[in-house]
Amino acid sequence: MPQNDPEDDARPGLETKPFLGHLEDLRWTIIRCVCALVVGIVICAFTAKYILRALYHPYRMAGQDPHKLVNFGVVDPFSIHMEISVFGGIILALPFLLYFIGQFLLPALTPREKRFLAPIFIAGSGLFALGVTFCYAFVLRAALEFFIGYSNYFGFESMWTAKTLIDFEVQMLIGFGLAFEFPLVILVLNLLGIVSSQQLASKRRHAALIIFVAACCIIPSTDPFSLSLLSVPLYVLYEGCIWIARIMERRKSAVKEDE
Repeated sequence: MPQNDPEDDARPGLETKPFLGHLEDLRWTIIRCVCALVVGIVICAFTAKYILRALYHPYRMAGQDPHKLVNFGVVDPFSIHMEISVFGGIILALPFLLYFIGQFLLPALTPREKRFLAPIFIAGSGLFALGVTFCYAFVLRAALEFFIGYSNYFGFESMWTAKTLIDFEVQMLIGFGLAFEFPLVILVLNLLGIVSSQQLASKRRHAALIIFVAACCIIPSTDPFSLSLLSVPLYVLYEGCIWIARIMERRKSAVKEDE
């Protein structure tokens, strides 16, 4: 008699649970995600002054005085406060959001898929944090120094508003965080057998073009210097994905040979 695939045993709950039960699970997942977001936003709202000081640090390291920043709009301080609270809250709540979403998806996955779920979510949170940290530690100061020097070269004095500076920095931080998820997407596609390391290696030129176009969409500036600050690290990560994919494929081949 044919034996059942052990991975099929992971789906009985999905087959027997009524549709309304899945809707109820989805409702509670959304409620938990919203609560996590609200808590993150509230925490960032009460610590906005400290976050603002941290955002001023790259500007100060670029040789500028944050106290000289001005606001021309009446509601600009409120807009800055809300921007810091919302985007900071999203970053703070991200690990919890991924955990709640993972809990919702878990019953529908096979044992093999469940083994990879936690590492994928952990890697997703880690890569996002890595992108934000990389941007804050290295990119923001270099970008600000470049634009300040560019203004001085043409004889302009850099008199930015606080909102302009915060908008630029927040967009850069979020953009780098999202962009650093790119390697995870590639590795998941390789894990699912959709793309191979050989295909990734043969499409280097296409990948470089896609990375450049993505950088144009993510970075709030279109100058070559800012685009290179994101494009170059992303392409290095792409090459790293090819190397990791080859290792994963070799391990799969070794396991099949042992069987």
